[in-house]
Amino acid sequence: MELERGLLEKLAEAAHEVFCETLRAKGYVYGPEIREEEKAHSSLRPYVELSEEEREQNRAMVRDIPNKLALAGYTLLPAGGEAPGQLTEAEIEKLAKAEHERWMKQKLDSGWRRGDSTDKAKKLHRDLVPWDELSPDERDKDRALVAGIPKILAKAGYTISKLSPLR
Repeated sequence: MELERGLLEKLAEAAHEVFCETLRAKGYVYGPEIREEEKAHSSLRPYVELSEEEREQNRAMVRDIPNKLALAGYTLLPAGGEAPGQLTEAEIEKLAKAEHERWMKQKLDSGWRRGDSTDKAKKLHRDLVPWDELSPDERDKDRALVAGIPKILAKAGYTISKLSPLR
């Protein structure tokens, strides 16, 4: 499914909002640099204020939603007024891991490397590690983003629907 540019931006902004809500719920505030120990994060600002690279990260996440849904046996459909569908905990776990792998590939493909701390200017990120090596907090960020897919899609008038198994 190819998303029209306006819809893509709307969904990317919604994905960023879900990410920010997750960080704020954990006590994070805006800071000019990512400082985990101080709970400061440089992406805690409106979508329009993000760098083009950060906006593209959100667009890439949104472009991959149909793939993630298919991985869990769902499709997206125009909403007919019903409440957004929900993913199970097992589906969220599976898709969160897939989201981390997609994010990691995107970072590595654009020249980022693993670092002891995250430094956007130097393209270093401490979370460029396999899923099993991520901290529980970092895994929770991916889980929250994936769990927010129905909410993200609802902003554009879509819902998720479980596909019927083939007989």
